[in-house]
Amino acid sequence: MSSRFTFYPPFRLSVALATGIFLSHCWQAVREYLPVLLVLFVISVLFCLFFYRTSTYSRRFAFGLSASCSFMLLGGILYILACNKVNYSWPSADSVYVGTITDIPHNKGKAIQATVHIEHLKDTLSHEWKPVNRNIMLYWIPDSAQVLQCGDRICFCSQVRKPVSDVDFSGFDYGRYLEIQGIGGTAVAFAGRWHRLSQCGETTWAQHALMFREQIVATYRSWGLKGDILAVVSALTVGDKAELTRELKATYSAAGASHVLALSGLHIGILTMILSWLLYPLRHIRGGKWAMGVCLVSFLWGFAFLSGLSASVVRAVTMFTVYTLASVVSEERFSGFSALSLAAFLMLVYQPMYLFDISFQLSFVAVFSILLFYPLFSGLCHFRNKVAGYVWNILSLSMAAQLGTLPFVLYYFGAFPAYFLLANLVVAPLSICILAITLLALVLSACNCWIVAFVSQGVEIAVRLLNGSMAQIQHWSGAQISSVYLSAWQAILLAVLLLALWQYCVSRRARELIVSLICLNVLLVSFVMTSMKKTEDYLYLARAGVYTKHDRQVNELFSSSHIYKVEHLCVALLDNGTWKNRQTAYPLSVDYVYICRGFKGSLKDVIPLFHIGRVVLDASLSEAYREKLKQECETAGLDYIDISEKGSYAILL
Repeated sequence: MSSRFTFYPPFRLSVALATGIFLSHCWQAVREYLPVLLVLFVISVLFCLFFYRTSTYSRRFAFGLSASCSFMLLGGILYILACNKVNYSWPSADSVYVGTITDIPHNKGKAIQATVHIEHLKDTLSHEWKPVNRNIMLYWIPDSAQVLQCGDRICFCSQVRKPVSDVDFSGFDYGRYLEIQGIGGTAVAFAGRWHRLSQCGETTWAQHALMFREQIVATYRSWGLKGDILAVVSALTVGDKAELTRELKATYSAAGASHVLALSGLHIGILTMILSWLLYPLRHIRGGKWAMGVCLVSFLWGFAFLSGLSASVVRAVTMFTVYTLASVVSEERFSGFSALSLAAFLMLVYQPMYLFDISFQLSFVAVFSILLFYPLFSGLCHFRNKVAGYVWNILSLSMAAQLGTLPFVLYYFGAFPAYFLLANLVVAPLSICILAITLLALVLSACNCWIVAFVSQGVEIAVRLLNGSMAQIQHWSGAQISSVYLSAWQAILLAVLLLALWQYCVSRRARELIVSLICLNVLLVSFVMTSMKKTEDYLYLARAGVYTKHDRQVNELFSSSHIYKVEHLCVALLDNGTWKNRQTAYPLSVDYVYICRGFKGSLKDVIPLFHIGRVVLDASLSEAYREKLKQECETAGLDYIDISEKGSYAILL
């Protein structure tokens, strides 16, 4: 089997599989389409078998086309099956649920949040238990007499709702994000409406890994690490980002080093480099290359378990596992592309929703970009001095990764760090030191060695230096270029432009240069048209607050009287009981009355105070209370709108 064959089939089949998943998502394929797709898949596979043994070129083309169609259909089938595992028709009223907590609970304000696997719900009519087998995001008010941990079973009474998507307001589709994570609903359990069951559920490998990770974080605390030091060490070594503050994330993002806080390919690459150096003597013995590969893969999966088997780490370890095996059995120059393609294929078959995960996209695009552009950048300069060569290799690696992910970063985040090259010069050596010293300290802690106190001080010093460097870069003038959002078509054009430029640098053919210039001109024209397009301003009622939005800039409004006047509109925000039993001889004319959680009483108390244009009912209100207010609106002849499904209400100014 040729090396070229080992590269192209995985890449082409991965593209076909991803295309099928993407098209099914765009067409919103539902369960009713599944029999049709299965029949088409069987027919396509039969065509593949028919054309497989032919030697004529035309039939070879037919074989390739039918194979691509087969995997596109397979992608659509897998997507529908994945959606069926997440979506569920939850009861519209409060019901009793029994489930198991599947991750580590974290504090979210006054509540505690965790993912719960719902096993059964009690039917309100027949009082029988029905199987559910779906995951939800549960928020519960803590009870001093009961403490819930990962693996505990819980019984609670609440209303489970489909996650609200307010992408029009915030630009972030939270409902879609939860769906990608395999979560099909959200619920809030108040104090007195939940209790811990005495019978614990069966603990899975993933839950064992998460609890083991919590023990490691507890070990870090025993070393005296706390605050931002503990947050960075936990995120960098075991992928626990619970301690990361919003300010710390913003600092690393502005400096262009946010990837160091997300345990993924960078950290696995560092660990692989360290382990390869330690295991290098095995190459001098017979069969040492295989032994080194097996040891390396075993250590990497052990580290993945150490980090709680998070999705990003499993993804990175899978990529390096396939790469290690490919480098053993095939030529080195093709193993990188074949490993990347095969890893993407296997992960999409396992979980098609990964395709829409931003971290999945950025990880594979970054590695793909490094494989393409790193040889070009590193070959521009050659140094005899090892230090200068090391610095240039780091810069080349950073430029290659940033260049490939640029369309995605501008599309999703609209910001670009200006000093990412300088930041990565600091991040690369310090992250190696922090990871190596921390692992050494963990080994010494397991052996109860007295020297662990001095080693842990080295970890603290290295992290302080890293945090201080990132904070310094953040405060430099023009550290982050923001509000540079690209549309989907502009991001695609930019990606095609980069690929065409790479192809031209490799082949030096005029055709690729012409494609690059065409994409560049079309991209510039789109920028000019976007700048000439008039941006409309909106007033948003969302999240129990009043906001204005210009383009993508959202600003929250504040008023002590809870009466908001924005241009020609007047809004009354009712989120407390101060409006009850009030009277006035001159009712205020308001365009909208926005009723949120905390409002007490009924519309009979409000109608004498205002001349109401429309009533807006927030999603924070309970289902029963919203229905009561709707009936009062209909009785009073008032126009109303319920935003519990959409999450926000937009008004054009």
